Amino acid sequence: MSSNPSAASLVQLLHRWGQWMGSTLDGDDWSEWSSSVAVQNPWFEPEMLKQALKAWSMALEPRSLERWLAHDEDTPFLQRPPRSVGLILPGNIPLAGLHDVLCTLIAGHTALVKPSSDDAGLVSWAIHGLLALQPEWSNRFAIVDKLNRVDAIIATGSASTLPYFEQYFGQIPHLFRSHRNSIAILDGKEKTEDWIGLSQDIFLYYGKGCRNVSKLLVPEDMSPQHILDGLQHYPWEGNNHRYRNNLDYQLALHMLNRKPFTHNSSVILVESPTISSPLAVLHFEYYQSEQDLARQVLGAIPVTQCWSGNQLVARWGQRPSFTNQFEEEQWNTWCTHAVEFGQCQFPEIDRYADAVDTLSFLRSIQ
Repeated sequence: MSSNPSAASLVQLLHRWGQWMGSTLDGDDWSEWSSSVAVQNPWFEPEMLKQALKAWSMALEPRSLERWLAHDEDTPFLQRPPRSVGLILPGNIPLAGLHDVLCTLIAGHTALVKPSSDDAGLVSWAIHGLLALQPEWSNRFAIVDKLNRVDAIIATGSASTLPYFEQYFGQIPHLFRSHRNSIAILDGKEKTEDWIGLSQDIFLYYGKGCRNVSKLLVPEDMSPQHILDGLQHYPWEGNNHRYRNNLDYQLALHMLNRKPFTHNSSVILVESPTISSPLAVLHFEYYQSEQDLARQVLGAIPVTQCWSGNQLVARWGQRPSFTNQFEEEQWNTWCTHAVEFGQCQFPEIDRYADAVDTLSFLRSIQ
């Protein structure tokens, strides 16, 4: 394959890469390899790693890739002058930051990757699988300990790390991201399959991802116990010892502080206006009307990664008392971030973190 693949050949390449990741689940060494990953990072249990590989395999389907790359279908890749792009990756969930590396390579640049100490070697493993299919890219990927001279940077961290990113890299083209959360909207008509999907949105990767639901918006007649009953369908129920320690700690903390809460064996449910919740805690807030729900949604749009629900756009888009509260740009943003129950951690390949088009940013670097 040429080092300058067309959009069509790039689709084929990335689809083969996705198939390779998916086939890893059935390989003879899966048990040994996945167990070794869990030793390096106990949060990355084999079941969680399996879900991450499944998500990437699904994202790299030809139809999704063709849509993603459609605006470049007549233009060869890698024609622009390459630049060195530093990538500071998170390690909260398996393969976090892999999308940034992929975008950098597609844009024709050199990816200098500083992975998180929690990464467990997964991003390097995945990219070397891609390079085995596209060896011409091998000189444009490197794992580094420090980022000294780079032409641009994409850095993901917490709110406390953003000032440091700005201090060290604010003078060059950059994308800085901090942690976000996701919100689910319930209307009281949820069926068993909806609760199963919502449970996955909450508990997959033990709630450590930006796309994990940390808060529910629920109608005023829905009881906390009804929510917990619905969430009991989740099959993994937080058996990870680190998650259990967090659950026990939060339970003791809420008891000592005499804060109202409800809980089961998997999560503590707390009424709160705050979007972000501690690990093992799920916040919820009531809405009294469609206008009240719209007000809560509008206040949360700038800091929310995605919105989980049952056909949110189709259902709420038919209610003028809800939609009339939005400006056109706000409505379009909310619609873009809306997903079905159970799909928060299975984003399409063209769903960018913080809704910022990473590929366009990389292609704009001079």
